[in-house]
Amino acid sequence: MKKLFALLLVCACLLSLGTAALAEGEEMVPVCVSVPETWEAPCLWAWADDGTNAFAAWPGEEADKLGDTGWYYCYVPSFVQNVIVNANAGAVQTEGVVVEAGKPVWITVAEDNTATVSYDAQTDAEIPEYVEKITVHAYVPLEWKTVNLWAWLDPDGTNAFETWPGKAMTENENGWFTARVPAWVNSIIVSGNEGSVQTEDVTIEPKELWVTVYDDLSYELAYEDPETAGVENITVYAQVPEDWAGPCLWAWSAPDGTNAFAAWPGEAMTETDGWYALEAPGWINSVIINANEGSVQTSDLTVETGKDVWVVVNGPEDAVVSYEQPTGDAAEPEATPEATPAPSEAPAETESGGNATVWIIVAVAVVAVIVIAVAVSKKKKKD
Repeated sequence: MKKLFALLLVCACLLSLGTAALAEGEEMVPVCVSVPETWEAPCLWAWADDGTNAFAAWPGEEADKLGDTGWYYCYVPSFVQNVIVNANAGAVQTEGVVVEAGKPVWITVAEDNTATVSYDAQTDAEIPEYVEKITVHAYVPLEWKTVNLWAWLDPDGTNAFETWPGKAMTENENGWFTARVPAWVNSIIVSGNEGSVQTEDVTIEPKELWVTVYDDLSYELAYEDPETAGVENITVYAQVPEDWAGPCLWAWSAPDGTNAFAAWPGEAMTETDGWYALEAPGWINSVIINANEGSVQTSDLTVETGKDVWVVVNGPEDAVVSYEQPTGDAAEPEATPEATPAPSEAPAETESGGNATVWIIVAVAVVAVIVIAVAVSKKKKKD
């Protein structure tokens, strides 16, 4: 996927650094989508032409139902100029859809995944005002067949969702479940099996959080990803062809798609001791080395988490990854072979032409011998 959009984009920050940087007070505009019936939990991925992404990781922000209209809505920053509508945890998607920045837009997705754009409202339903949201992650016992999130504001009792057990949480490939809730909530309950088992009330702060639920329904709350907490930064080193100017590093975590940097082509690398280098989060496991303002790049390179890495780039599809600094020839990108200068043109001698030259030389030599012989003979007669 990333390669599919590497020419376009991508992405966002390390969770500790924040999602794609939104200026404080950034205006948000609604994007409304209508999708095929087989598309579950539609999401929006969105970015600007300069590669700045609206959301931290693929598949982006989940859209909310717009009443009973069959439409969904999602707010994006006003800088957004491109969107992808996707669903089923990113398994189905449209191509990139160009939209006008700062304008509410309605996108209809057909069965063949093509999209039609309109700036005229497609329903009379009123779009709810924008509400800032936070992400709640939950890791639950394996016996839980379904996982839901209930959230409210204590003590006034305002609920974020209409009915118990609340919003269904989406399972990610790493085994965690996620859901988004309004940032004004301060209490949650994680429940399973259609609400038949649950945690006690959990008091939270208005920021991204992780809840680990144990078999006895006790829990552990954290505001930093337990899987990456304490992971030290690493350094990525690269050597690139001579015509690769201004090398940059793009890095992310697969398969969840969390990016280390806010926008393509990533962060500029600094030249030192014959290598270009840049510090990156220790949790990354995928990198792309690119240059010339992102117009040339390697393919996606898989790297081990938590280890410094050296990448020798010989070309877009030729890069060697190692975890110790290469020495000797292995540390130098292969030079582009220089064309061997063509010899200056000269009339080609044919075989017969070559033989003629030889006979001429022989004939001259014979004549010379004869002349000398005659001269000697004449000299002897005078004596």
